[in-house]
Amino acid sequence: MGSADSKLRILVVDDDQLIRSLARDALEGEGFCVSECADGADVLEAFDRERPDLVVLDLVMPEHDGFEVCRELRNRPSSDSIPILIVSGSLDDESINRAYQAGASDFVTKPINWALLVHRVHNLIRERRSFLQVKQSEASLANAQRIARVGSWEWNTQTDEMRWSDEVFRILGLPPGKPEVGFESFLDRIHPDDRVAVRDQVREALLLSEGFTVEHRMIRPGGDVRFIHQQGELIHDEQRPGRWISGTIQDITEQHRDQDRIRYLANYDSLTGLANRRLFKERLARTINEAEAKGHLAALLFLDLDRFKRINDTLGHSAGDQLLRIVADRLRDRVRGSDVVGRPEGEEDPDPPVSRLGGDEFTVLLSKITEPKDAGDVAQRILESLQQPIEVDGHAIWTTGSIGIAIYPMDGKDVETLVKHADTAMYHAKERSRNSFHFFSKSMNAPLMRKLSLETRLRLALKQNEFRLHYQPRIELQTGKVCGMEALIRWEHPDLGVVSPKEFIPVTEEAGLIHEIGNWVIRTACAQNRSWQDQGLPRMQMSVNVSSKQFTYNDLTECIAEALKDTRLAPEDLEVEITESVMIKDDEATAEALREMRAMGVRVALDDFGTGYSSLSYLTRFPLDTLKMDLSFIRDVATDPSAAGIVTAVISMAHCLNLRVVAEGVDDEEQARVLESQGCDEVQGFLYSGALPADEFAAFVKKNLAS
Repeated sequence: MGSADSKLRILVVDDDQLIRSLARDALEGEGFCVSECADGADVLEAFDRERPDLVVLDLVMPEHDGFEVCRELRNRPSSDSIPILIVSGSLDDESINRAYQAGASDFVTKPINWALLVHRVHNLIRERRSFLQVKQSEASLANAQRIARVGSWEWNTQTDEMRWSDEVFRILGLPPGKPEVGFESFLDRIHPDDRVAVRDQVREALLLSEGFTVEHRMIRPGGDVRFIHQQGELIHDEQRPGRWISGTIQDITEQHRDQDRIRYLANYDSLTGLANRRLFKERLARTINEAEAKGHLAALLFLDLDRFKRINDTLGHSAGDQLLRIVADRLRDRVRGSDVVGRPEGEEDPDPPVSRLGGDEFTVLLSKITEPKDAGDVAQRILESLQQPIEVDGHAIWTTGSIGIAIYPMDGKDVETLVKHADTAMYHAKERSRNSFHFFSKSMNAPLMRKLSLETRLRLALKQNEFRLHYQPRIELQTGKVCGMEALIRWEHPDLGVVSPKEFIPVTEEAGLIHEIGNWVIRTACAQNRSWQDQGLPRMQMSVNVSSKQFTYNDLTECIAEALKDTRLAPEDLEVEITESVMIKDDEATAEALREMRAMGVRVALDDFGTGYSSLSYLTRFPLDTLKMDLSFIRDVATDPSAAGIVTAVISMAHCLNLRVVAEGVDDEEQARVLESQGCDEVQGFLYSGALPADEFAAFVKKNLAS
């Protein structure tokens, strides 16, 4: 017993020297540290000096009233938890009441039984420890609730009594104190549109004797609206009369706003505010379903601006972005004014069905037309609106557009076919005369012949050693050093010249050639990375893009394992980049393949985040290490507060999921500065370097290390 209390300090206050000496002997024998005070006048000074854990106080002293001394001790700061053990020769009822009122904790009588006094001291010390632990637990709980913005409440459904924690008051914007009486007054603070749903949830919980969970809005004094997640359950406590519900409320306003940002990121183009490719395809699918069900026509208009690249190259990307925003506004206005534009049933978005697919490509959906001519009339009005001069940075710009039109069901009965045919018709308009629109016709399929030709030549390209890998550096923002590279395939055909990956990669996927070419890329990239290390370059992470098609062959992980083994490259030095199309399939075999890669030590990155589905559920379900933000979001990060906000949300979200963030398409110092201030981990782009052949990349790294 003594060892547990070996460092505790006891202050003995008594005018009798003998009693103080006996008390010291008894208490020090139990391991306590004892201080003495003979005069009640010196107690307060001794108390402040010694800061005891317990006070033994004689109630009757010649010159000072022990009751008053006890009362004054209790008025000292932080003394409320320190036990005061009263010693007295007589303890009548009046004395006991006065002592308790003065703040006494317990009593012993004279003559003192020293063994009993020691036991009383130990009991009081244990009680004090328990009291302090409870206070600490309550303080920790209150602090945890404050940090998590979670408050707790109890409601006696029979007496209508409610009890709130301090955090509930903070969440509701009220000063801590007794709440307004009754559950109805609590309901009055809930947003009127949500009040009935909350009341029904609680009633159902009471009726079925089960818990409830509900999200709703609360209105603070002054009109501020907060989003709340609330849970409750019935509790059965025989010690308390009545029927009680215990619950929590959590302020999820910030999470709700973050989700809104992510939903916006997933569905809308950050530059123009128009629907992006993902939302466009959803709307087109609904348009097709409605047209099929009701037997009417629908049209897809595919718009591409003429000579937009020249404007970008001449006036800069900022001017180009301004132009795109103005074009988007004109499209909205022109389509809103059309009498043939409707929205599919169930479409609640008040925006007109105009989308930006990327770059200078836009689409317009006409969900119900009487005849194809209606679509032509809308296209003509769009072209006329574009011909009006646009003021950008003090320059008057005249721009035109080319529009391709595909009609459901004549030109296609599914999303992909209609998009492909509208795109084909647009290219036909651009090649013919520009500033015009054309309806799709089967004769426009000549470009398909080029694809067939490419497929034939691609089958020989690998055997004839026509492929090359170039490497774009990845820069760690904090250090400015090269930390890795992305391997990018190039095709140098002896007759066609350099063929863009955007042209031949889709052909390799459609023709089933991606498996062989993809495996070649993995092996070549691993071998090159190992070669650089053998030459003395530092270890760096090689990123390799993997097509969703490669997962269908079920041997991707085996190919990677063999490449690592054959080249002696450490798995940690390889990163596989996948696109959101891989995750959209939500295939368990794909998820398992990614988990196997992670088990080997290979890292997994999500490429072009924001251009596809961008679902939070996929981010948490699939094993990922890195998130790469698409360049379309980076371009405006230094000039557009909305774009900067989205980038900030993505970085914050990624770091919450323990993902590193890489920004692609960083072309100027201002973009890099903003990204660094927002906590982005790595960048790549033309500010640092484009993709380089192997020998030039090695030279770039050496120069970077030397700087």
